This record gives sequence, structure tokens and C-alpha cells, in this order.
Amino acid sequence: MPFIATDRTHDCTADLYGSIRTRRLGLLQTAVCVLCAIVTCAFSLGCRRSAPEPEVSITGDVVFDGKRLRGVVAKGETIGFRVGHRKAASVTLALPSLQAAIHSFAVESVRVKRASTEMYGGGGHPGDYPDTLLPDPSPTTNPAFFEIAVPRDAAPGTHSGELVVGDLPHIPVDLEIVDVALPEMPPRVWAYYDPRELQWANLGTGTHAAPSDEERACIAMFRSYGVMLSPDLPLDAWPARKDLLAGFPYVPVKLTTDPVSAIAEVKGWIAATKDSGHIPFAIPIDEPRKPEAQDRVVALAKAVRDAGGGPSTFMYAVTDEPRPIYGDLIDLYITLTPKKADPFTRWTYNGAPPRAGSFLVDGKPPGARTWGWLAHAWRIPVWYVWDALYWHDRHNRKGAPLPGRALDATVDAVSFDDGGDHGNLDGVLSLPGDKTTPCRPSLRLAAIRRGMQDRALLEAATACDAAATTKLVDELIPKALGDVGKRDSAHWPQNDAAWETARRKLVALAACKR
Repeated sequence: MPFIATDRTHDCTADLYGSIRTRRLGLLQTAVCVLCAIVTCAFSLGCRRSAPEPEVSITGDVVFDGKRLRGVVAKGETIGFRVGHRKAASVTLALPSLQAAIHSFAVESVRVKRASTEMYGGGGHPGDYPDTLLPDPSPTTNPAFFEIAVPRDAAPGTHSGELVVGDLPHIPVDLEIVDVALPEMPPRVWAYYDPRELQWANLGTGTHAAPSDEERACIAMFRSYGVMLSPDLPLDAWPARKDLLAGFPYVPVKLTTDPVSAIAEVKGWIAATKDSGHIPFAIPIDEPRKPEAQDRVVALAKAVRDAGGGPSTFMYAVTDEPRPIYGDLIDLYITLTPKKADPFTRWTYNGAPPRAGSFLVDGKPPGARTWGWLAHAWRIPVWYVWDALYWHDRHNRKGAPLPGRALDATVDAVSFDDGGDHGNLDGVLSLPGDKTTPCRPSLRLAAIRRGMQDRALLEAATACDAAATTKLVDELIPKALGDVGKRDSAHWPQNDAAWETARRKLVALAACKR
């Protein structure tokens, strides 16, 4: 789902018949804009009135022709769309005959003062970006956001209703439920976080071994978006966290980096998770770029093997590429550049164009929606997100005590800033709320769910017509991840219409008669 920014620094448009629109411009800049308008018209063949902005714009998992809103949805699918409106107005959606949950949200904006750097794909610009979702029965924000969650047992058919935007003429709505049922989807995205962030935000006093009610609420919210929110765990946290990891086949483990101590920890995890349906895994040494770090990876991996670890008991993972020094000691590679031709299982993490869409707030659209398509085409079992609740820049404190600089995204959305690279809401998929809603969802979190639902549709479509599904994926995203060059541009469309067309094709492909 693309995100809309309002540029606060260069917003001056004019034509001879229209009005000059300025935002935060001084009198001198305004005068310059007027003069430019007059001069431009004087030296052109003629001045034409620019196309008027539409009163209402609707984008997302629907099609709007300016008069009627149409949607197509599978059973068990949640679709979402944004409603933009020029004039201040409340927005409501009614589909009286539809037995489905309709959720409406006000959308709070965050402020980007400095665009995210090239490490994150770049391409953004300063401005206000709508992002945080706040439940509201009749939102007045521009845009407003709506979700329609169709039950898996819903009857196929078309339901009619209307979208009401202030005092404008009501917009007819047609929603077709197709006879395609998405299967139950286990979380396929793991989002790490540090539980101390909730404490620092005065949202509970839980620990790894005793998660607070607020923390449990955050985990449940993320799960509703198809994301497994979990810190890496010490062994004593397993009894309290086991149920929270239900449906996710892996357990992130906080493993010591001391090879001697690691043996006992690994043996303990193997015994604790035996026959549980979960495989523990650990990434104790992150991004080992230097030879000495790679030597430590090898020493620790050998200890894990000596303790009985391996692909089916305790996976030793590294956020790196395969290297000769690692031999066969690594059970799981988590790499930024997986290739379609890779013969081994690997995960990937985060994302930045041209490899994958970024989940930063000023990333290029469609952002993290691409992850579901890429995970299907490149055979990625789990997409790893670092971090999900990075509300304090604890890694760039420069000697200051914890927790570090607190994030206030309504003032400045830069969350991670090491002095060279900085990212707007890097590591932040949810902003802190209150005791009732401790973790507030975001449009970017909804984009991840959209992508993972697309992945489920891709799997259903493949079961019906593998060749046609592969052709569709290759046309939409011909290259990505490790199969693109660093200087490439993103090889996927950046507009909602192309993605909605592709989604509808998937729904049609998945509707085969078995």
C-alpha cells in the first residue's frame, strides 16, 4: 500500500485562472510563485486550467471509477483501502447484508524531517506521512482507512452498500465474495523486539519470563496482522511464552556467545521443546563481517553441534552469506540477498529497493507488500523484521544511559540514527499507545498482512494453474533480492492499480474447480 506525503517545503502551484496554494511559505516565496505563474503563462501558447483535484480518492484493494466502488474478496481474506477527501468530512461505510467485520480507522500522520538514507533504499522526501491507525467509527482524517474481514465460511455472492463522505453524494459500493477460501495462515513474518521498550514507555512491567498484559495485547495485535511478535528468549521464559508462539514453528532463542556455556543452554532447549512442534533457533552473532567475528561464529556453531543441535533440534543461524569458513556448521542462513537458484533453505530480513520493498514510512510504495510475493517466488519460509518496537534509539546512545533518545514520530520520525545512516521508523511497525491499546497498528503493518495474504493466494493459485501463476509473478516482479544489482531500480510497479489487478488475477486463478 503506498503512503502519501505532503511536502512542507516546496508546495507552490499556480495557473492564471486557479488559486495559488502555499503551505508554510513566506510572503516572498508567495510573491515568487505568483510571478512564476504570470511569466509561465505569458510565454506559453496559452494557459489552461489544471485538472481539478477529485473530491474523493480511494486506493487499495478496491477499484473506484469516481462514481462506484467495487471490491472482490476471497473467503477468509481481509481487504483494506484508504479514502482521501479534499474537504474536512467524516467517512462511514455500510454493507448491510454482509456478515463480515468492517473496521474503520482514523490515520495519524508522522513527520519526516530528513529522508531516510540510501541504506534503506532512499527516495523519500520531507513531509507528513499518514501511518498510525486509530479505531474510529466515523473517521475524519485525510485519509481514513477501512478494512473488511470476510469470514472463511462466508457464502459467495455480491453485497451492496454505500460509502458516505461528509455531505457529498453517497458512493455506491459492490463487494463480491468469490468462492475461494484462504487457508488458515500461520505467521510467516517474525518481528523481534526488546520487551524493555514497553517498560520504558510505561506500558507494563513484564519480563521475558513473565510478559505483562500490555505485552500480550501487543503480541495479539501483531498476530492479527499475520506477524509473530517475539523477543529472543532465555530458557526460563519458555513456559510463559509457549502459548504465545502457538502456530509459529520456531522459537527465537537468546543464546550466550560463550561456547562452553552454550552447550548446556542448547541441551536445555532441545529437551524443553521436544515434541512441541517448535524448533528453537538462535542468531547469537549478528552480521559477522570481520574475520574475527566469523571465527567466533564457527566456534559457537561447533559447540551447538556438540550439544546435539542441528536442523531438526536446534538451528544455529547467522545473518550472513555462506562462506567456506562455515563449512556445514550453519543450519540457517538469514541473508539480504537470497537467489532463486539457492539450493538451501534460507530466510531474509527487512528490505530495501531494489532487493525488496522497505517498511520505512518514507519508503517507496508498495513497501512491504512485496514481501509476500518475493517469499513465494524465492521460497522464503520466514521473513525476519528487526525491530518492531524500536521506540528508543538504544543502539546510538554514545555513552548515554539506557534507554536512549525517545521517539516522537509526530515531531521527527527518525528512529535509528548512527550519524551516517538514519531511517524514518526503522524498527518501528507499531507506535506506543495507552493501557487499552498499548501497540497501535500502522498502514505499514497492514501492508505486510496484505503481502502475506497475497502469498496465500499465490499458493492457492499455484495449486490450480502453476504455469499461469508463475507467469503472473514473473511479469509483476521479474527480478529482486539477490538476483538484482546494487545499481538497479526496483523491478516492480509502484502504484496500487497494478497490484490490485494482479491480486484479482490471483483470486480468479485460485477459483479453479477441483
